[in-house]
Amino acid sequence: MITRELKDLNIKIYEEDLDNGLKVILLPFEKRTNYALQYITRYGSEIDEFISSTTKKRIKAPYGVAHFLEHKMFEQEDGLDPFAFYSKTGTDANASTGYKLTSYIVEGTTNIEENLEFLINYVNSPYFTDKNVEKEKGIIIEELNMYLDEPENRLFDNNNKSVFVKHPMRRDIGGTPKSVSKITKEVLYECYNTFYQPDNMLITIAGNFNIDTVMNIIKNNKKLKDRKKIGSIKTFRVKEPIRVNRKEKRIKIKNLFLPKFILTFKKELKETKAQDIYKFKTTTDILLFSLFGSSSYFRERMQANDMYSLFFTSCGSVDNIFLTEFIAETKKVDELKDEIVNLFLNGEITPDDLERGKRVMISNEIIDSDSPFKIMDKIVDDLIEKNEMILNRIEIIRSITMDDLIKVRKEIINESKDNYSFVVAYPKE
Repeated sequence: MITRELKDLNIKIYEEDLDNGLKVILLPFEKRTNYALQYITRYGSEIDEFISSTTKKRIKAPYGVAHFLEHKMFEQEDGLDPFAFYSKTGTDANASTGYKLTSYIVEGTTNIEENLEFLINYVNSPYFTDKNVEKEKGIIIEELNMYLDEPENRLFDNNNKSVFVKHPMRRDIGGTPKSVSKITKEVLYECYNTFYQPDNMLITIAGNFNIDTVMNIIKNNKKLKDRKKIGSIKTFRVKEPIRVNRKEKRIKIKNLFLPKFILTFKKELKETKAQDIYKFKTTTDILLFSLFGSSSYFRERMQANDMYSLFFTSCGSVDNIFLTEFIAETKKVDELKDEIVNLFLNGEITPDDLERGKRVMISNEIIDSDSPFKIMDKIVDDLIEKNEMILNRIEIIRSITMDDLIKVRKEIINESKDNYSFVVAYPKE
């Protein structure tokens, strides 16, 4: 077992790769009374074309299989519902599918041995039949149609289709009613047998637990011991162009009370290592905090002129694409957009702004360090994205200089000032 430490936080992380390739990450917090278990596969909605691990043939799966699989894993052949099992001990169970992973989650305060054993067993026990697959199709299609009526979902869906040209982010994680209707039990088993393999998965445990106890359960679980390595998985991915798909889209949506917009700047991310990407993102966060943060002159001026009722910024990377977003609810759509663009491109940043921003970012990291679950989420994100852990986040923040800030800002402006998407939703009534 390898022991790692988060620098400046005095927090230890334990990592072990089992013989079958399963990675186990442990983050014990003795002062906590609760714990969280996650069983994760590196398989999300962005993967739809791959080489099958069983037939060795190239497979093109319908959109939405990863999400469909997540739903079906809760239906067991013996009829025991995992939700019912965990509710007996007051334990919460859940699951989620993203673009890059699917996670099965258990959170509780007691019975960790029994709960961990059951989690491993049910995730390693797929049970798909023609009948239960057809039944699930109706449930998921109804869920997808329900999302179409949600104003926020429609806005973000139009935004993704405007920003991305080919990337799977253009699609809903759940697929479409048409693609879901094409899913069969054979497709589910093909995807399960390829991606739900130990060397493509990890188990994480954070909170109050005994390291030796949980490791013994994991190593001695019969279903898990029967699983073998399959080696690297061949997937086929499209290369996303740097240009946005469309610069402007204005739509009308039911049940919306005020206009909302998303303004997104898109650029190519040249950094490839996890630490460099984190530094680029954090530097951009400081830029956004200085210009648009809650205590900025921009906020004070905009609020005084009743320019918005909701406003926030975000930034982050999707593969090799870096996005900087401004989201607002406002009656003065174009006026606010012009104010944002002008300040983003021309606003002044001082050394004092940089130091204040760094203090806020470091403070956020320290606050997050009090939650083993937030720390584990960051570790998982690092591993899924770049297969490495960032152990020195505070050190990286401290290292950011004015030259870094100027360089990052110049890079974003030069590459994305004419490469942006502006999506506006107006009330339909």
